[in-house]
Amino acid sequence: MAGIAGVVALTTVQAAAEQAFVTLNGDLKKEAWWVIAEFHPFTTEVRGIPANQIRKSWCKATEFRKDLIPKELLFESGADAMKGAGMSFAIEGRFDGAATRQIAVVGVFQECAGPKGRFMLVLDQPDGGKPKIRFLDAVRTNRQFGALSKDKGGKPVLWECMECDGYSVLKWDRKKNRFGWEPQAEEL
Repeated sequence: MAGIAGVVALTTVQAAAEQAFVTLNGDLKKEAWWVIAEFHPFTTEVRGIPANQIRKSWCKATEFRKDLIPKELLFESGADAMKGAGMSFAIEGRFDGAATRQIAVVGVFQECAGPKGRFMLVLDQPDGGKPKIRFLDAVRTNRQFGALSKDKGGKPVLWECMECDGYSVLKWDRKKNRFGWEPQAEEL
C-alpha cells in the first residue's frame, strides 16, 4: 500500500476524455480506498441495456468490474481482499425462486444533469435472450462503492464498503410478487 499512498488519481480503463474510472480524494494511509474513491462512469449501457432505459435521467452507467479498478487497491499483500471477504461485483442465483437464472450487479451511474450515484440491478438472464430488469436500486451519493455477497439463504446482500456493517439484504416477497429490502436484524 505504501507505494500508492501518494497517488491522487489512478488510471486503469480510460474514457474518451482520458479520465480514470477511479480517482482517490484523500490519504490511503488514513482511510480505506473505497471510502475515498470516486468513480467516473464512462459506458452508456449495462449488460446490453442502455443507461437511459434503466432510468430515463441517466446518460452513463458502468458496472463495477475488477479489471476497472487498480490491482493495488483490490489486492492487499498479494491477496484478493474482496474474495477474502466473500464479496463480488456480480452474483448469480435464482433470487425469486423461479427457473430463470438471475444476476445481481453493482455499479455507478451519472445522470445527464450531472449527479452521480450507486446502483444495484437484478436482471433475468434467459437462455439466449436479452436481459430483463427485475429490480433496480439507485441512490445519488458521493460514495459510490458497492459490493455484493449472498446471505446464508442465498439472498443478495448489497454492501456499501468492504469492512463495515453497512449492508442491505434483498428479499423476494411472494405475496407482493416483487423484490424489497429486508429490515436489518439478524447477522449474516
